[in-house]
Amino acid sequence: MLFLIVLIIAALGGLTFAALGLGLVVAVIGGLFMGISVTVIKLFILPRFEERERLRLANDNIRITPERLEVRYDGYKNGYVIDCFYTSPETGRKFVFSTPPFANDPTPYLFDAKLSVVANRVDYSNYYIEMNGLDNIVK
Repeated sequence: MLFLIVLIIAALGGLTFAALGLGLVVAVIGGLFMGISVTVIKLFILPRFEERERLRLANDNIRITPERLEVRYDGYKNGYVIDCFYTSPETGRKFVFSTPPFANDPTPYLFDAKLSVVANRVDYSNYYIEMNGLDNIVK
């Protein structure tokens, strides 16, 4: 359907340039090229992205135990944040997950706290941090 629309537009464009001689031929070749390109994109490229988006939106979360924790003051967020470091065993990529800012330094409370990151299996940028034991810190 989309190929037919592109071909019609290309033919109409070619008709307007028919006075130049090769305008119609160039328009038809361009329309065919665009139609083939759109077809390839629709058949092979878009399904890959749609599958990834479907998996990202699915509630397929994993629980990650951070390998290392660091507390730092973030002037941009105007508070203390805890950075949770994790290395994916499948890919070897390193990830850093940050908590929302705390008004007070959470370092004394980290020994009693159990931090875990719940992230989407496909897209690790969709995450939240469960902070059991850090509920008594005023945010």
